[in-house]
Amino acid sequence: MDRPRREVQRRRIYEDIVEYLLEDIRNGVYPVGAELPSERSLMDEFQVGRPAVRESLNKLERMGIIETKPGVRARVCFPTVSPLLEEMTDAVRMNLQSSEGDGYFQDARRLFESALAREAAKKINEAQLSKLKGVLKAHEDVLDDVSSFADRDVEFHKIIAETSGNPIFSVLYHYMNQWLLEQRLATLTIPGQSRKALEAHRKIYEAIAAHDAERADAAMDAHLLQVREAYQNQPS
Repeated sequence: MDRPRREVQRRRIYEDIVEYLLEDIRNGVYPVGAELPSERSLMDEFQVGRPAVRESLNKLERMGIIETKPGVRARVCFPTVSPLLEEMTDAVRMNLQSSEGDGYFQDARRLFESALAREAAKKINEAQLSKLKGVLKAHEDVLDDVSSFADRDVEFHKIIAETSGNPIFSVLYHYMNQWLLEQRLATLTIPGQSRKALEAHRKIYEAIAAHDAERADAAMDAHLLQVREAYQNQPS
């Protein structure tokens, strides 16, 4: 079958500007917190028009390298993994459409969140523990409301991720949750699953409250394994 001809565009000017500015940022010419030159200065430096400069700044902002606000110059910010994970979202969702890809992500979630529970048992403070207990109690009031129970479910796991004090873990949890949210909702529609999740959360909470890292790890792993099996064994 003949396919129509398609044009392949050459590298765009703004991509070169991005590379130059990234090199300057890496070399400390513009450290975290520093302002970049004005658009006019960048236009003069690179001998390009305003659209190319603006496109390069937009690209750097999407990468999480700079932040821009109306009326002020772009400023270099401390980079996070959020832009990288956002770029992965479409590929992840395609992976989740296959049983093999789904299995890989379920395994990743088990490993990741079990480790988070272990860390929570070591690091959780009284305020965080009280908050976790409050969310657990709130589960009991919405057992028959899938949407509300799912919200509490997400919050329970989120608090555990945040106890690490590591913002990368919190961001990873956020995206892992977003990628698997449809599965969470589907699993909670299974009769009796909300009660199983509640009981599992109780065991996780008790282990964390006792600062028993091994038990917290095992309780989280058992919980997520049960959730995975429940999802996979749903009637077609």
